[in-house]
Amino acid sequence: MSDEPRPEDVEVLPVAAEPLAEGEADIAFVVPAAAYDTIATDDELPLQDQPGFEVESVANAATAEALSALGDALHRKLDVLHTLFEREIRAEATREKVVDRLHAELQQYKQDLLLNVLRPVFVDLIQLHDDIGKIVESRQEIDGESGQLVELMRGFQQGIEDILYRQGVEPFLNEGEAFDPRRQRAIATAPTEDPAANKTIAARHRKGYRAGEKIIRPEIVSVYAFKK
Repeated sequence: MSDEPRPEDVEVLPVAAEPLAEGEADIAFVVPAAAYDTIATDDELPLQDQPGFEVESVANAATAEALSALGDALHRKLDVLHTLFEREIRAEATREKVVDRLHAELQQYKQDLLLNVLRPVFVDLIQLHDDIGKIVESRQEIDGESGQLVELMRGFQQGIEDILYRQGVEPFLNEGEAFDPRRQRAIATAPTEDPAANKTIAARHRKGYRAGEKIIRPEIVSVYAFKK
């Protein structure tokens, strides 16, 4: 924009008339007015007096309040989700324990059922094994063809042990010298005058057989009995 004064801004000042000399012209002085008058703007007003300040403040307060309420709601939702998540984790762990327990019980039931079905067969095989063992023991000093027959019977005896082993049935000898009625069967007693030897093993006659922790046939033993 040009800085030259506009015609409407030019103020003409009158000059006192003086007698003009002969031949002089009449002169008037022209003084430009101020380019702009001082105008009060919104920037010069105090902030609280500016138009719309109160409305804007109310809007800002409402926005802050709404954001705070939204944050609180989100926190509550997150707390609920966290609680549900932890509850689901505990429920899943409980379900896994129940499934594992049911699986173990089912396996135990199957094993017990199979063992109950096969126990008579196992007992008969064990009895046959013991009978062959008695024959072999009674003919250990025989030579020739009878000796070959004894060796053949030992082979049968070992074959029976292998059959039982493949079915999970193993022979055992109970540890220690004290008589254990849960794992041993006493078929005879031997008198003793030693009180410390009472109810201890006098002789071991036949091995016991077990399937896992289940006793198929207890160990056959003789036991000392104290007599005064």
